[in-house]
Formats: sequence, C-alpha cells, structure tokens
Amino acid sequence: MNQCINCQKETKNAKFCSRNCAASTNNKITPKRQKQNSCAKCGESIKSAWIYCSICTPGKLDYSTITLKDLEGVSCYVIQSRIRYHSRAVYKDSGKELKCLICGYSNHVHIAHIKPVKSFPKEASLQEVNSINNLVALCPNHHWEYDNNLIDL
Repeated sequence: MNQCINCQKETKNAKFCSRNCAASTNNKITPKRQKQNSCAKCGESIKSAWIYCSICTPGKLDYSTITLKDLEGVSCYVIQSRIRYHSRAVYKDSGKELKCLICGYSNHVHIAHIKPVKSFPKEASLQEVNSINNLVALCPNHHWEYDNNLIDL
C-alpha cells in the first residue's frame, strides 16, 4: 500500500487517494496566475481578457439617446435584455428599496414596468421607457400576476 502525498491516507494509487487530494497538491505547486493587463487607452489596470477599461470602452451604449427604433435591428431577446439591464440600473440608482411593493419580499426582486414597453411609440427613448416613475419592484410571483392582469398596483 502507498501513502497519499496530500493527506497521508493509505491508497492503492501511487501518489494520491482521490482527485481532490491531487488537485490540492498540484494547485499548491503550480497555482493559476491572474495576468494583469492595462487599458489600451488610459493604461489603467484591467482583467486580462479585456482590452479597454469600463470608462474607455468604445461603442459603449448611451441609454439616454437610444430609442426603441434603434434596437429594431437586433434579435427580440437582445432588445428585452437591454431594456431590463437599463431598468435595473435606473431603479438601483434611484435609491428606492429593492423589495416587492406588494408583499415586501426582498431576496429576489424583478423591476417591472407600470406602463408596458410595447405601449410606447418606436421613437421613445429608453430613458423615457425606463423612467423611475414607470418602474416598480415586484417579487417574481407578483410580477407574473401583474403582467397577467390578476392584480393592480
């Protein structure tokens, strides 16, 4: 019988008793390195996979000027994703509490539109659609009920 290099348990294997022990030992010997890059424009330290920092990113979307018509060329999911992303950012920046307006649940909250997005004209900007006066925090259950006209706000 052999002894595990990591935990010194008896094992049939030549070096390790389990994959966990092998990984622990090998990660101590050769740890993964986090390569640091710098932004191509300003030189600020960034993650290795990135080229630009968040400030210098070219083509960064200005949600205040983008209209629903500008989003027409992309797929339906991308449009909905961008609208949701912007609505969450607007709600978070407003300082309102992230808890359901109806039941007070706060572990997982959706940001719902009071006036549906589809009711806005194509020329409406995302800033108009995602106005803080048009947004409300709801738990997933109440969001579904509100979207299906089972409850009123």
